[in-house]
Amino acid sequence: MAGDLKFCAGCREDYYNHRPEPGFDGATECWSLKSAEVVTRYRIAWWTTPDTPGAFTKVTTHHCHHEPGQFGFYKELPSFAVDPK
Repeated sequence: MAGDLKFCAGCREDYYNHRPEPGFDGATECWSLKSAEVVTRYRIAWWTTPDTPGAFTKVTTHHCHHEPGQFGFYKELPSFAVDPK
């Protein structure tokens, strides 16, 4: 089952999905896209203190989605989360 590009927006590897021609590595799409699974994650901004009220937001994305320096993604809502969105 191939992933849906709408869940790739913001991911570090989404760059590979928008090449008109293969790059030096031969890639024209993210290597994780074909096996990407749609999952629920809890997102937190990179520099946000985790126990801040509203720090976590429930999102739907691919299991491989990552945005280092922007957001962190948790599989489960931490027990210390306060008033998640």
